[in-house]
Amino acid sequence: MIITINDNGTVTVSGEVKMSISEMANLFGIFYQTAKRCVRAIEKSDIAGGDCSMCSTTEGLKVCPDYYGLDMVVAVAFRVQSAKAEIFRRWIIKKAVRHDITATLVVPLQNALLN
Repeated sequence: MIITINDNGTVTVSGEVKMSISEMANLFGIFYQTAKRCVRAIEKSDIAGGDCSMCSTTEGLKVCPDYYGLDMVVAVAFRVQSAKAEIFRRWIIKKAVRHDITATLVVPLQNALLN
């Protein structure tokens, strides 16, 4: 499934995400080489990877997957600067942060005289 971002800022994600580098470049409105450079840097740092079970491309001695999941799309969105990447980042943060939960911070205190 491919993620879409409409002109009004609506993000649509349904089902399992499988996107190629060119599809990610089109999604965020960036050049293919920029998206590819970001993907390779993310793979090198082991932040996210691709799905080699479907099909792969050989680049020299390295085998690179042709399709990537939502983890790679999110990682690329936080590396590039474009209007659509900004919309997607806001959508991700909105989905990740729940404002209806009240958190209580519990800090253990120790008496220095008892230790």
